[in-house]
Amino acid sequence: MMTRVISPLLAVMLLAASPAGAALAPDAPVMVAAAKRKPTKRQPTPVPPPPQETAPATPAAPMTPDVAPPVSATPESGSTGSAAPQDSSATPSSEPSLDFDLLTPEAEASAGLLDPNLQKDLETRRTMLKLHQGLGLAMAGGLTAATVLGQIQFSRSFTDGGGDNRSLLAWHRGVVIGTSLLFATVGTLGILAPDPVERPFQWDTVTFHKIFMSLATAGMIAQAVLGILATHSYGEITEPKYATAHQVVGYATLGCVAAGIVTLTF
Repeated sequence: MMTRVISPLLAVMLLAASPAGAALAPDAPVMVAAAKRKPTKRQPTPVPPPPQETAPATPAAPMTPDVAPPVSATPESGSTGSAAPQDSSATPSSEPSLDFDLLTPEAEASAGLLDPNLQKDLETRRTMLKLHQGLGLAMAGGLTAATVLGQIQFSRSFTDGGGDNRSLLAWHRGVVIGTSLLFATVGTLGILAPDPVERPFQWDTVTFHKIFMSLATAGMIAQAVLGILATHSYGEITEPKYATAHQVVGYATLGCVAAGIVTLTF
């Protein structure tokens, strides 16, 4: 009896323990099948790779203005290095340059405005008028000396009553000749100096200078004529008359020359 009970149980247990028995006996206890089942290795689920991050765009280099910071003329205390050179790769500034000069130099401003011939005439006029001025002052000094010598000689010959002393007559004539040559040269320079710029007539210092010097020219000519007449009438009754007229015209001529110089000076 016991054999009949144990034998089927053993058969069932053996059948349940074998894999084939487990497949053939689905109704076997779950615990027995779970205890005897060989664990199967599960394939690991592939993990998707993380999304690749796009590399950030390289920021553009900051544009530096094309203006260097002010550098002190004297280095600061504690600084031993020299100023760093400016970056040559910096883009130039698009703003217009403000480095200009409204007051251009006179030589540059008038370089392309004057006609070469006009400029040459102006330079010639300037040179001749400088000579006119210098020789005119020398002529005025000579005329003053001639007037003084003539006055002394006139007093010795006609007013002192001490005889006919003509010792200064030769000196007077020499100074008069030299002064007359200077006077002619000064007048020639003033007349021949080119004047390429047209000027309307007006009463100014130049006009008065010309008037006074024209009167002085007439006086120089009159003095020469009266001096020659006084010399040729030596010892005659008309000699004092010519000498007196020569003296008066001499003072008048000296006054006109002085007035001509003063008008240009003031």
